[in-house]
Amino acid sequence: MNRTTLEKHILARTPYNQIAAALSLALFIVVLLYAGWTALLIVFVLWLAALTYGGFASSRREFAKVVRAREEDRHVHDELIARRGRLVQFADTTFEERSTMLAARFGRVDQNVDDVVDPRKAVRARHAAELVAQGVTSTRFCGFPVTVFDLDVINEADFDSLVKMGKAERALEAATVHLTVCAVTLPYPLPYLSSLAAWEPGMLAELEESVDGDVPAELRHTDDPDFASLLLSVPKVLRAAHDLDLLWTISGDQLVAAAMSTTGITPESALRRATDLAAVAAALPWDRLEPFRRDTADVPAPWPLHRSRFVTHQWWVGNDESGPTVRRWAHHPIGKTGTYAFVGVGSDLGEPRGAFKVS
Repeated sequence: MNRTTLEKHILARTPYNQIAAALSLALFIVVLLYAGWTALLIVFVLWLAALTYGGFASSRREFAKVVRAREEDRHVHDELIARRGRLVQFADTTFEERSTMLAARFGRVDQNVDDVVDPRKAVRARHAAELVAQGVTSTRFCGFPVTVFDLDVINEADFDSLVKMGKAERALEAATVHLTVCAVTLPYPLPYLSSLAAWEPGMLAELEESVDGDVPAELRHTDDPDFASLLLSVPKVLRAAHDLDLLWTISGDQLVAAAMSTTGITPESALRRATDLAAVAAALPWDRLEPFRRDTADVPAPWPLHRSRFVTHQWWVGNDESGPTVRRWAHHPIGKTGTYAFVGVGSDLGEPRGAFKVS
């Protein structure tokens, strides 16, 4: 998922750093013994200059490599969006290349970034203010309206690495990846619920809960525990909640799932996810949901961090002791600028909750 190299520089690894240190020390001793202190000072300055230039050249090469990879991924994404547009030949399917209105419901935030001085903060605020839904495809599955679209989002690890190597604007562009969102419109608004409610918190999540005592643990993934219990008592819904390839969220009148990738996903994969998500909507116990009906589908923007509208697919982080990692998307304050970035917040999962096991 990351375009930047995750491995340490060769001189930051053992035994290469030890060999380089030994050779450097030997060089300094030889110069001191045979040429004196003045020569040693000159050699030391040249040695520092070589190290500095080596690091600079390595950074430039890394940045250029990432920029090339981003360009290749952009071309692939453009082709995938074009292929998605050709799906309008099917009945009851519409396509729109770009939509700011839809993006405003799923991440775009109206904010003034002119007063943000720090370039690193300004580009993040501008990204959230200019977010656009791309390749908007609308159709119906299982009787529900379904919309599929892409959002440009930022790979935080790539951006943090690249912004140290070059200008913030170029770093953000090179760190851009794609979030393919599937949204099913429900007949009426319902309480907030994330499928993560069916899971025990993992190691990292437990640490977060111990630090943040403002949000009760049971409300992190729902604002109505009775609603969550009802939905997760339905075997089909519970099985869907345990599907780590289709993590989903109910927020207002939207049932949403998303997948992050460097190029976007194929139209076929997007439609398959959309049909799977529509099947989840059809499995909800609609004959018992009227008491939970909400008057409005509005969600405060910026959304509270624990109420983000959707999550991406899970991924594994090496052989870490923590469980599968997922990412939630929400607005996050940018320092004290009064502006917000649209960021992914990672957390890990433990085992399925004992109260919500598939029978």
